[in-house]
Amino acid sequence: MKKLFISLFCLILLSSACTERILFTNEKVSPEYAEIESKNDVHAFSDTVITPYIYTKVISLRMLPVDEKKQKFVEMLLPAVLLTQHNLNQKIKRLEHIESWLTQHPHYIESDSVFLFNLYEQYKCCEITELKNRLKPHPASIVLGQAALESGWGSSRFFQEGNNVFGIWSYNAGENRIKALVGRDSTNIYVRKYTSIEESVSDYYQTIARVRAYKEFRLERALSNDPNKLVPLLHRYSEIGEDYTRKLNRLIKNNNLSQYDNYSIDKKYLQKETIELAQLNKFPLKKLY
Repeated sequence: MKKLFISLFCLILLSSACTERILFTNEKVSPEYAEIESKNDVHAFSDTVITPYIYTKVISLRMLPVDEKKQKFVEMLLPAVLLTQHNLNQKIKRLEHIESWLTQHPHYIESDSVFLFNLYEQYKCCEITELKNRLKPHPASIVLGQAALESGWGSSRFFQEGNNVFGIWSYNAGENRIKALVGRDSTNIYVRKYTSIEESVSDYYQTIARVRAYKEFRLERALSNDPNKLVPLLHRYSEIGEDYTRKLNRLIKNNNLSQYDNYSIDKKYLQKETIELAQLNKFPLKKLY
């Protein structure tokens, strides 16, 4: 009789249980891919809403008149900057979802834990708040300014041959890279070779996020988006230190790069994507009595 009662109780409990689908919605970008064979292949933008082009091949802008060179450079770079910023913000949104879940539940959803710990490994930290600070993108004006300094407004060999906008070095012989013509102290120097401008920009943001030298920059970035406060904290990006940040600050101001901080991706290229993270069985407490 006791076994029968237990069996009936379990049957009632199971029949009353409901399955809760745990969903997460983000916005996925559907970019346009293009190659640049001449300056006419660079897509101009006429207002602050732009098409997210990913350029997989570029040309040197060295021979163009100065004003045209600068214009074409920004048109090539800005879509990649905005796309990278968007993707970083979507990761932050997922982290905020995980934080919200953990305030109400004593355990991680498995797919969330995989997502989280992959980011911990990638960004070299082990706490959600710190991870969000590392992921937070800084203004486009700073990125464009550094890109212009490091590539000579799109004139460098590394830019043309390897989509390397920021001259980021390679220390891994197993990755795609380009040998510099001049080494240092009899040591060869290599820079990374990327499949697109967007990949170069993404790697730049990750470098800023991971390297200890930019810790002060990241701390200020968590509080402010003001280039005037952030640029001086990039003095360790270059061997010339404060001279570098003074050059960067002048370049941003003289070329009015801050105007691009208000640009955005055309919403017609954004698609809502709903991800099912898990299905959980919930047992209403009132059925236990």
